[in-house]
Amino acid sequence: MKQSMLQRTVDRGSMILSVFCLLLVAGCGPLISFGDDGPADQIFGLEHPASSLASGDLGTIIYVEEPLMSDGLGGNQISVALENNQRTSLSGVRWSANSTDLIRDYLVRGVSAASGVRMLGEGAIDVKAGCRLGLKVWAFEFVPGSNARDDGVVVEIEFVLVRYSDNGLIGQPTFRAAPGVPSSDGVGVTRAFNDAMQSVSEQAGAWLAPQAGQCAL
Repeated sequence: MKQSMLQRTVDRGSMILSVFCLLLVAGCGPLISFGDDGPADQIFGLEHPASSLASGDLGTIIYVEEPLMSDGLGGNQISVALENNQRTSLSGVRWSANSTDLIRDYLVRGVSAASGVRMLGEGAIDVKAGCRLGLKVWAFEFVPGSNARDDGVVVEIEFVLVRYSDNGLIGQPTFRAAPGVPSSDGVGVTRAFNDAMQSVSEQAGAWLAPQAGQCAL
């Protein structure tokens, strides 16, 4: 009897300690997943505020290729950058589709709106275009700080603009944005990703606008 009561006391103490530790971690920011199963995930997307593509001259069309993702950034998990080049993913939060599709769809609208140039993505591979825009995503990840106030995301994308007529390289800039996270939950983290993508789109649009004449059909 004494052993049974002692065992129940130990089990109850362990349970309370586990719940207390979980609350401490949750209070510091989004939980980081190491593969454990849990409740159903919250699902988020990337959506540019522009409701339509640029309706400019059809004589200038740029085809946006599927992004090439740096190691560990593909899929629908939200990547987390840790120290010593380690990565994991956020627990309970994921993208509504593969990140490559979300990024291209966002940039088709975002860069088009920022530059005034007609950009086409998935479904337009057979459309005649003057240039193709290659994308290399070097960073697309949540970066936890020492406390929740220091949490942020980093988006870094290289753009490669190539003219179809002679395969001439027009430009190869890289644009980066690293906004803070407004709240340490899935809504705040994904809002920061949207903010970063808008910033990158605006930077890319400002660069592309004066180059677009080289892509005329």
